[in-house]
Amino acid sequence: MGKTKFGIFSLSQVPDLSRVVEAFDEDLSLFELAEQLGFDSVWIAEHLFSTYGLVTSTQVYAAAIAQRTKRLRIGMAVCAIPFNHPLRTASDYALVDVLSHGRLDFGVGRAYQPHEFVGLGLPMDQSRAMLAEGLDIVLKSWTQEKISYKGKYWTIPEPVEVLPKPVQKPHPPVYQATISPESFEQAARSGVNLQMASPFTYRTYRETWMDELEKSCGQYDAVCRELGRDPKKAERMILLPFFVHEDAAKAREIYKTHVEWFYAKVTANQLAGAPQAGEVKGYELTMREGKRTREMGYLSFEKLHEHGACIADDPATCIAKLKDMKRRFGITEFALWLNIGGIDKAHVERAMKLLAEEVMPHV
Repeated sequence: MGKTKFGIFSLSQVPDLSRVVEAFDEDLSLFELAEQLGFDSVWIAEHLFSTYGLVTSTQVYAAAIAQRTKRLRIGMAVCAIPFNHPLRTASDYALVDVLSHGRLDFGVGRAYQPHEFVGLGLPMDQSRAMLAEGLDIVLKSWTQEKISYKGKYWTIPEPVEVLPKPVQKPHPPVYQATISPESFEQAARSGVNLQMASPFTYRTYRETWMDELEKSCGQYDAVCRELGRDPKKAERMILLPFFVHEDAAKAREIYKTHVEWFYAKVTANQLAGAPQAGEVKGYELTMREGKRTREMGYLSFEKLHEHGACIADDPATCIAKLKDMKRRFGITEFALWLNIGGIDKAHVERAMKLLAEEVMPHV
C-alpha cells in the first residue's frame, strides 16, 4: 500500500443564509490553504432544496475550484447521476477535467434524500437502475468518438459527438458511493473505486458499524477476485467528520454543536418528501434506520464520537483512530470534514494546520 492520501471535504453548509456569499468565499480560501499545507484533494457534494448543502451542481463549483488551485485533485462526493441528462453530465465534467488540467476524480451516486426526488419529479425507487444506465452513457461518451444509445431512461437516437473529451485517458477515475451491501457488489462488478463514509443513522449507536463496513469490504474483495480482478488496485476513500485540537476536550467542545446541527438536518431531510407509510424500494435500509433515528431523537455527538462515526480528539488519538480504519478497510485516502455546520473559519484553519503538521505524516 502506497502513501495514504488526505483530502478536505466540504458540503458548503450555510445555516445562516445571510452569509451565503461570505461562506463560499471562506470555503474556497480553505481549499487554497489545503493546497498550501500539502493536502492531496478536495471533495465536494451536491444537494438541492435545503441548507444541508448549497452546492446544487458540483460541476459549477469544481470549475471555480479548478481556477483557485493548481495541484489538488478535485473530487465529486458525489455527482447525483439520476438528476441530469447523462450527455450534459459527460460534457460538463469533461470540461472540468480540461479546466483543471486533468485533476477530476469523478464520484457518482444515486442520491438518497426523498425531497430531492419529489422536487425534480423523479422515481426514487428506480434510482439504482438510473445510476447504472447514466454512468454507462457518461463513460461511453468519454471514450467513444460518437455515441447513440437506447436505454430505459435515456435514448440517444442518432450518433452524437460529445465534446470536449476529458484530459485523463481513458477517462477520469470513477468512484461510487458505497453504503449498502448491494452498492459494494455493484462497485466490484463495475470495476470502480470505493467511496465510503461513516454512517448517518442509528447504526452509529451500535458498536458494529465498523464490523459491517469491514464485512462489506470483504464482500467487495471476494467479488473482485471472482471476476479475476485485484481488489487492492482500487482506491478506497472514506469520508469522516473530523476535528483535531491539542486538547481533546476542547476539540469536542468546538465541534459538537455543528455536528449535531448536521445530523438533525439529516433526520429532517429523511422525513421531507418521504412516503407516509412504507419504504421506497432500494432504500429500505436507509429509511428503516432513519425511522429508528427519529424515534431515538437525532444522534447525540457523544454517541457519534464514542462509536467512531466522527473523530474529534488530540493528534495522538486521531492518529490511532485513522490507522485503525486504514488497517480494517484498506483505506487509501481520508476525506476529512472539518467545516461542518457553519463552524467558524478560524477554528477550521487552526485544525487543518495541526492536522497537516501532527497527524498526516504519522498515518
